[in-house]
Amino acid sequence: MRIDEMTTDSFRRAVMDGATVILPMGATEAHGPHLPLGTDTFQPEYIAEEVARINDNVLVAPTMPYGQHSSTKNMAGTIGVSFDTLRSFVTDVLNSLVRGGVKRMVVISGHAGTSHMCAITEACRAVVEKEDVRIAFFSDYDIASKLIEIENDGHGGMVETSRIIDIRPDLVRSARPVGEYKSHGYIVLRDGSACFPEGMAGDTRNSSQSFGKEINDYVVKAVSEIIRKDLS
Repeated sequence: MRIDEMTTDSFRRAVMDGATVILPMGATEAHGPHLPLGTDTFQPEYIAEEVARINDNVLVAPTMPYGQHSSTKNMAGTIGVSFDTLRSFVTDVLNSLVRGGVKRMVVISGHAGTSHMCAITEACRAVVEKEDVRIAFFSDYDIASKLIEIENDGHGGMVETSRIIDIRPDLVRSARPVGEYKSHGYIVLRDGSACFPEGMAGDTRNSSQSFGKEINDYVVKAVSEIIRKDLS
């Protein structure tokens, strides 16, 4: 159940019954010529809602659609926030849920950039250190990679393309690009987009809805297990 569709009373009752709250963390970011800017938002939001659908007393908080970006921040359509802003925002949201009585939370990020993940990790740790609460945090991308790893597949590649074909086929363009991640070694780049000349990395030509569904189902099952085993 979505928290923003609940009343104060129904939320209070759910929390008193030991509800787990999932906070999807998305991003608005360039994903090549074929995928929507909301790719990293649609994925964790879908996973969260599916997990809530098949598990008892799991609530879904409104999705945060902005993240911290480096390699794509100068690409058209990318909307980002600073490290400190992201960390503070997530800390405030988690603390608000704690004040509402929530004791178990799952933070799922659809964007897996290093600084982005670090900011959210610091926010989760700050709350856990001060409050009586259990929090699980991970990127659904990391879970998906446990099912299958495709060589040189990355941002906007075959895995993400297939997942979005399954979740929002209406938003996927017909192009199936091939993009290469170009490493610059130890050089500190002024514009990280030099690593993604095509705005994505991987070969999307064999992307499919069936493959995307397989991955999404796997992630839903894995997150459900985390809630049942690690947060109980």
